[in-house]
Amino acid sequence: MKAEIKKETEDGFGLLVVDNNRSEHKIGIRFDGRIDGHLCDAYADDPNHRTEEENEHNNQARRFAKYFVYAERGYDIVERTENPDSIEAVRQAIADLSSDAFEEFFGPIHQQLRSHHDATVVRPRALPAAVRYPDDVIYKQDLYLGRDPRESAFADTARTIAAETGLDLDDAMRPRVLADIPSHDLDQWQEFTEELADEIDTDAVDAELQLEEGAVSGIHVSYPDRNGELVTDDADDPLDRQPDARLELVTADPGSLDDFKTYLDHHLKCQVRDCLVGMGLVPPKKYRVLGPGKFIYTRRYNHYDIYPELHSSRTEPERLFGRVRRAQSYLWKLI
Repeated sequence: MKAEIKKETEDGFGLLVVDNNRSEHKIGIRFDGRIDGHLCDAYADDPNHRTEEENEHNNQARRFAKYFVYAERGYDIVERTENPDSIEAVRQAIADLSSDAFEEFFGPIHQQLRSHHDATVVRPRALPAAVRYPDDVIYKQDLYLGRDPRESAFADTARTIAAETGLDLDDAMRPRVLADIPSHDLDQWQEFTEELADEIDTDAVDAELQLEEGAVSGIHVSYPDRNGELVTDDADDPLDRQPDARLELVTADPGSLDDFKTYLDHHLKCQVRDCLVGMGLVPPKKYRVLGPGKFIYTRRYNHYDIYPELHSSRTEPERLFGRVRRAQSYLWKLI
C-alpha cells in the first residue's frame, strides 16, 4: 500500500492511495474522519458489480487512508479500538501492571473464562437467557488508559495558561489549514507551549495516562442468535468516551493469572496484526503471530482468499505471512 496527501482544504484532505493490486484510489477524508469521496477506475462504481475481493481492496484503501492521515498529520480520526497504536499502548500498559493490579482489573474476566472449564467457579457475569450454546460466546471488555486528557488535572492548567496568553484553547484546537493561521496566533501558541512545559509535571501526566489510573468495563457477552447473527449483551462502561482497546476472548481455558496475562499480551498483538493486515499491510515481525484477535477479522480470514488464516495457530507463522507478502506489492515501513 502507498498513500500521498494531494491536497488539504478547509474541510479535510484529498489522498491518492495505491492498493496491493496497484490500483489507484482518490479518497476524500474530512477532519472528523468521514470519507466524503472515493473514486477508483479499476473497480466498478456499484458495489454489486464488484467481486467480494475488489470490495475488500476498496475497504483496505479506506482504512489505510484514514490511518495515513492520523499518522502523518496527527488527526485522531481512527477509532481507538481499531488503531494499532492505541492497542499497542494498552498492551504495554498491561505488561507494566503489578500482579495485584492485574488481578484487580482482569480477575473477573479470568474467573468468567475459568467457569467454562470448572463447574465450581461462579460466573461474575450471568449469561443472557437467549444464549443457547454457552461455550460459543465471545467475551468483550473495554479498556481505558488513564483519564481523558481533556478531563484531567493538567488540562485545567493548560486552559488557565491559555487564557492568560489570550488563547481560546477549544477554538484553537479546531482543525485548520496551517497556511490560514495568522502569525499572531502562532506566536500565542509558542508562548502557551513554553509556559505549559514549565508548569506541568510530565511524570505526573504520564502516570495519569497509564492503566493503573485507568478503568475496565464490565463483561460484554456476544453470541449468535437463532438466525446466526452475532448480538451483544452490553455491560456497563465506566467512562463516557472511546475505549483505548477492547478484549475479544473466546472461552478457552485461561490457565493461571500469570498465564492469562501472557495470553492477553498475545491477544493484543494479534489485534495489532489484524488492524495492519486489514489496511493491506504486512505487520512488523513482532506482530507476525497467529491466534484469535478481533472477531471480525476471524470472519474475514475465513471468507476472503486474499487473507491467510492468521487466527489459526495450526500453521507456521512465516509460511502464512509469506502469503501476505506475495499478495501485497507495497510494504508500509513502520518506524
